Amino acid sequence: MDSFELREEIRHGGASYFLQTSYNPENGQIKSSFFRDGIVFDSVLREVDDIGTDELRELTKEIHQRNKRSFRFIMDARDNIGRSTDPNPHLRLAETLLRRNLFREAITEAETAVEKGARDSRSWMVIGEAFFRLNELDMALDSIRKGIELSPDYPDLHNLIGKIFLMQGMCGMAVESFKKAISLNIYYGEPYLNLIRAYLTNTIIKQDYELSRGLEEKFSTNLEKASQLNTSLREGILDEVKGHFGREEYEEALKLLEVAGSVNPRSLVDDIILELYLMLIQSGDEIEEGDIEKYLEKVEEILDRNPTFADAWNSLGILYTAKCKIFMDKASEAFAKALEINQDYEKARKNLRLTENDRQGIFILLKALLD
Repeated sequence: MDSFELREEIRHGGASYFLQTSYNPENGQIKSSFFRDGIVFDSVLREVDDIGTDELRELTKEIHQRNKRSFRFIMDARDNIGRSTDPNPHLRLAETLLRRNLFREAITEAETAVEKGARDSRSWMVIGEAFFRLNELDMALDSIRKGIELSPDYPDLHNLIGKIFLMQGMCGMAVESFKKAISLNIYYGEPYLNLIRAYLTNTIIKQDYELSRGLEEKFSTNLEKASQLNTSLREGILDEVKGHFGREEYEEALKLLEVAGSVNPRSLVDDIILELYLMLIQSGDEIEEGDIEKYLEKVEEILDRNPTFADAWNSLGILYTAKCKIFMDKASEAFAKALEINQDYEKARKNLRLTENDRQGIFILLKALLD
């Protein structure tokens, strides 16, 4: 079928965004992208199997509408959270905005979290990552150093500062930072890939001879570790990386490593938990069972591929807690219905009272787990 495209302007808070969703028959993909000032800042890709024209058009429309709803949901949440004196909603929103590549907005919300009392390092992690993605490396470095002062044993901070050093061409310091991240969490897959990038970059720019020694062993050992810990790495790309390395085509191997590391199951899990948090903030205490089932399915798929992924197990526990809340809500509705039918039903009245107490408790627990 020919290409198919939807376009729409979305205005919010005085800003204008442009959403374009299209099907490209050449690569068999539906791509839904947000633009601001003519520049793409966020895209969703969906591979499409061989389906009929009408079904394909409906799927393209569905992806377009879903992406629009998700974006509006985040913007509306930002409006509501703006009035909160609690730093946690600002921080969680900052993390969400960062994942949508709205870097300036993420920095603003993370700085607001600090101003409103956030005392841990996560705000500085968001600020540092956003500045890094904006290529404002000095600001990124300053933010991450503040984070490390607060949480010296947080591996993500050491991994990120390593990426900043690598971007600045300081390969030795980058290697030390990635090794530090691994020493703090040996099951953290990204630093292993970043170590390879640092060793290859050092070899290309001929910066430190000692770092270049034993390059083949460093390459194979860290690539094997990375592939074991991140099963979403595409094996075909890894084979190509190995091929380029074997032919000493280090620049080509380096480019492919960037692609290989772009799919991160950790970020997929984080997206789910952030979406659940914002849903709770937006809707009070109402959670849709269908949403929780969808999230559970995604996390369980990730764990099937990577059973040592601690963050996914933690998220699974949070989702089961959310599911418990849904069952408690249903139990409360059932007891209330029994009383509606028979107002003198004392057993149902007692059960409703007990359930309401537990409903409040599990809501407080779920919010605490998500904060």
